[in-house]
Amino acid sequence: MVEKVSQGVDSCKCCEFGGYWPSLESDQCGGCGHPYSSHGYFHHVYQAFYSLNTRFYYLIVNSTVPIDVNLSSISKSTFQRYNKDVILPNKHRIHSLHLSNLCLYDDISSPIHILSQFLRLKTLSLNNIESKHLEYLLPTLVSLSCLSSLSITSNDIIRNKTPIYSQIVRLPALKYCSLSLKKSNSGDPLLLTANEYSPIEHLIIKHDITTNELYSLLSHVPQLRRLYVSDICNSWWKDIKTSVFVLPYLTHISLNLSSIYFNALAEMMIDIFNQVQVLHISKRFIYNEMYGNANKWEQLILSHMPNLRIFDIQYDNFSYNITTDNHNGNQVISNTTSDNFTSSFWIKRQSFFTQQYFQEQNRNRTIFYSTDPYRRKHYTLYNNIYQSTCLNSKETHLKSVQNLKIQNDKETINCKYYFPNATTLTLQNKLSRTYNLISVNLSRVIPLKQLTKLVIESNPISLTKLIELLRCTPHIHTLVLKSMSLYGLNYNSIQQNQSFLLVSNTNTITHVTCNGECTLEKLQILVALFPRIQHLTIKPHTKNLGSCIRFLVEKTNRNTTHLCSLCLLTTAKNWLTRLNTLIASETLLDDYMLKMIDWNLYLWW
Repeated sequence: MVEKVSQGVDSCKCCEFGGYWPSLESDQCGGCGHPYSSHGYFHHVYQAFYSLNTRFYYLIVNSTVPIDVNLSSISKSTFQRYNKDVILPNKHRIHSLHLSNLCLYDDISSPIHILSQFLRLKTLSLNNIESKHLEYLLPTLVSLSCLSSLSITSNDIIRNKTPIYSQIVRLPALKYCSLSLKKSNSGDPLLLTANEYSPIEHLIIKHDITTNELYSLLSHVPQLRRLYVSDICNSWWKDIKTSVFVLPYLTHISLNLSSIYFNALAEMMIDIFNQVQVLHISKRFIYNEMYGNANKWEQLILSHMPNLRIFDIQYDNFSYNITTDNHNGNQVISNTTSDNFTSSFWIKRQSFFTQQYFQEQNRNRTIFYSTDPYRRKHYTLYNNIYQSTCLNSKETHLKSVQNLKIQNDKETINCKYYFPNATTLTLQNKLSRTYNLISVNLSRVIPLKQLTKLVIESNPISLTKLIELLRCTPHIHTLVLKSMSLYGLNYNSIQQNQSFLLVSNTNTITHVTCNGECTLEKLQILVALFPRIQHLTIKPHTKNLGSCIRFLVEKTNRNTTHLCSLCLLTTAKNWLTRLNTLIASETLLDDYMLKMIDWNLYLWW
């Protein structure tokens, strides 16, 4: 087991165990044991060689090599050919199947309707799936004796999770399970059938779950080795524990806590987490001192967690004991209970911590977290930090961080940390007015050429700043913008800009989201800047709907050659009918699917 991240490693997309990845030579994630997969690589081989000549055709068709099918980034016409040529004739060769296009679940020819025939299927990933499809699909998976990995992300609210959990624990070979079921306000308890046990060893729950639900679910997974839960909260009804059970193999635990009190967590540790070796705890917005009480943790660890070797904690707290020094006007922060984490107990265990203080929304906030080495995948550089205390920590390279969030790029100027393996960058609030300083400042803390996803939440960002950023981040494939400003620019003038042309010719961005209201002119610039775009999410104004759709699906538009999927945000209910009528009356598309979920409209062609 690798416990420290090497620079330049590939990361497991599903693992949430605090940054445990293998070297490049390994084919498994060191954090969750989940096998890496050549997701969709076979499809690229098919596109390149299938129709080239007879020899390549038979090599692909008659091969016994297992097939990994990824239908996440595929046009409707390409899917139909691929389904006919590869998927249907080779059901016996398919080892993994990945879906995320919500329109594909409604397609009558979709593989999900014949999943029971995929007898060698080992890995199944269902993203953006509606509950109605999930209810139909899960019972059919019981017949798949090789299915060892299952990932589900729901698109709509799951009001009763019991049927889903009940079907999952019945899967005979399941070892890895990741669930993200959209939040429900229902307080219904989780009632699973007694004496049904699952072979699941790695369980990831990316939705809220109460303590009662968690107790009930864990009582059905006696082989569990690793557990990640994104949001544990107190039960709405009186705590009713199931019969006493033991999880002797559960050694790695990562918990994000919501409203659960420290005593409830301690009770859970004593009851079922007492064999833990690696423990990651995150708690946000604490209004009491218990989670920062080093003595409480020391007693709990000594008495009930004898095998613990890694204790990783992070919590946020609101501090109201910060005063102003009348002599020099500086902020003065009194000692907190976190200072007790410098005792010999923690030093002997090589557990070191740091705490930061800053103002946020007229409140004083404290963030306390483990470091040396820092083991988490996410890190935030906060704005206006006016005091930071390092408790025996010397860590400067935070190698585990994959997702870096920066509240203000000025914080990068004197930042003492470097994030060598970060691949996702989120920029919030203010950006430097001098646009060419953005990339200079960012390069101090992150290798820009390594980034694959960029999220810009500052409102709005100028096109000039955006282009400057993209010049320094050539491997971005996913871009999310809160809003984009075209002040002093128009479509015709920007076409002559050398920086614009350079970025347009070199960037590899395929997924673009613009959450701000999008005019036809903005849309034209976005498409010209990202000519390899495949999936676009925008919020068009009502009066621009027709012109925007015509522009995007126009067959003679060279910049939309690869575009096959469109999401329109915050639409009116009548837009579904309007768009259907528009496409049909003007014959804009020959074959397409149109679907509305909540207030969003999805078009796939």
